[in-house]
Amino acid sequence: MNPGEPDYNLLDEPWIPVLLTDGSVEAVGIRGAFERSTQIVDLACELPTQNAAVLRLLLAICYRVIPLPDMQAYVDLASGDFPVDRLLGRCEQWRDRFYLFGGAHPFLQAPTLHTAKNEVSGLEKIIADVPNGSQFFTTRNGAALERISPAEAALWLLHAMAYDPSGIRSGAVGDDSAKGGKGYPIGPSWVGQVGMVILRGETLDETLALNLVPPDSGELQGPPPWRTPCVWEDDDAPTAVRRDYVDEPAPIAISRILTWPSRRIRLVGDRSGVTGVVLAQGDKLGPQDMQRYEPMGLWRYSDPQSKKLKQNTYMPRLYQAGRALWRSVPGMLPTVAKVKGYDGSMIDQFLNSATLEFMAHLSSANRGAMGRLRLEAVGVTYGPQNATIEDIYHDEVTLSVTLLSSARPELGHLVDGSVSRTEEVSGIVANLASNLARAAGASGDGAGDGDRERARERFYGAVDGPYRAWLAALDGDSDIEAARELWDDTLRGIATSVARELVEATPDTAYVGRKDRGAYINTGIAENYFGAALRKALPHLTSTTEGDSK
Repeated sequence: MNPGEPDYNLLDEPWIPVLLTDGSVEAVGIRGAFERSTQIVDLACELPTQNAAVLRLLLAICYRVIPLPDMQAYVDLASGDFPVDRLLGRCEQWRDRFYLFGGAHPFLQAPTLHTAKNEVSGLEKIIADVPNGSQFFTTRNGAALERISPAEAALWLLHAMAYDPSGIRSGAVGDDSAKGGKGYPIGPSWVGQVGMVILRGETLDETLALNLVPPDSGELQGPPPWRTPCVWEDDDAPTAVRRDYVDEPAPIAISRILTWPSRRIRLVGDRSGVTGVVLAQGDKLGPQDMQRYEPMGLWRYSDPQSKKLKQNTYMPRLYQAGRALWRSVPGMLPTVAKVKGYDGSMIDQFLNSATLEFMAHLSSANRGAMGRLRLEAVGVTYGPQNATIEDIYHDEVTLSVTLLSSARPELGHLVDGSVSRTEEVSGIVANLASNLARAAGASGDGAGDGDRERARERFYGAVDGPYRAWLAALDGDSDIEAARELWDDTLRGIATSVARELVEATPDTAYVGRKDRGAYINTGIAENYFGAALRKALPHLTSTTEGDSK
């Protein structure tokens, strides 16, 4: 197979969309991303998952160039200029590995990858917003699926390495695990198995610095990344031969896992456009205890996996579609949740990413950590058997780094309680909607269920902005009781307002009501149930707020 002349170098070609400080959007190469990192606010790809994949690529290069053996090395990095010249020098050293087409080492590709019949798949295999096998619910079809630009192909290449769903892939010649021309499922690509959190700065250089940590931060125990090659720096180009790291655990450096080769890929095309792809299975990573190597994921204790492996075992903590990130913040706080581990000891139910742990460590040591952090969450929800991308999760919260440390444990309990009470009140509002629907005539199994869920969504829509503002305002100087009362008052007001809207939208027949499930229900009775439940959930009511919801 003739590889052709190297072409389209990702160091120079403009393939990464970026948002600049002046509000404009441009495309830059890898060199441009580093050279203009102080002018770039954020990456501006089509999907948040593309942004995440590109950021991990840039971080992999940073880890190879910037040694961070300890806390002081990080403090020196954060207090000085970002080492752009050294990063560019590293890129130039490996210039021949960044060509998208041709040569012996096309970027993140297996140049000799082929099937027994030399089949080439369509681009829908790697374009995530196209339903595989059905293009009825996408605006991308026809010519847009037949040929894409090399810039777009580079983005989807990274995206497939990071987020490709599970399922059967092409059986590549040379892959001993392939059977009958098929590569059987090994699970989604690595990053898709992780609930990733990104620490955001004001500009790209700050974001990169915030997401760099020493290799022993938190639970990490891999080898120093600056001594371990990135995937594209290996002596030999990838082939169809692959490795299963589930049964053969090996030390994995941050510099490799950030662009882990979960798939073997060969793009078919050239500078004029990419028309197809060969997509096969790659190196498999099991999710068990990968907090030892993955620096950007959140983790949860798994009782089933611990019993299976006969040791305390953690699994990735994934994001739930439709659930705001602030509702998951209690699981990020070190003073909240403990469980009995496999060995009988009390251990953390949740583990933070190494990046969050390191920021908390800096804060506790008073070594110049940021007062507040912007946390960006990115994840994927897969369909049945993890075989399709069903949804993409993307959200942000701002919070004080003090919450992540053990300096003021009462702050963690405050946040935990505020989320619990908010969720309890959402159920009270939902019950009101269901009762009003029954009073208006809904009957039978599931009566009022739709009204219940719509009311819950309405409530969370109303509470979302105020809660984010309340959470962002908390810090090491906050008065716990005052903060608690402030949120409870806000929560009570929002619940009462939403309840009033629900009552006003209820048909007049509900005021008369009806007998349902052996009991009489009308608007007044539904309001009384609501008021009593709200007073129980938020007991510090004043006389002016104890009335009904009208």
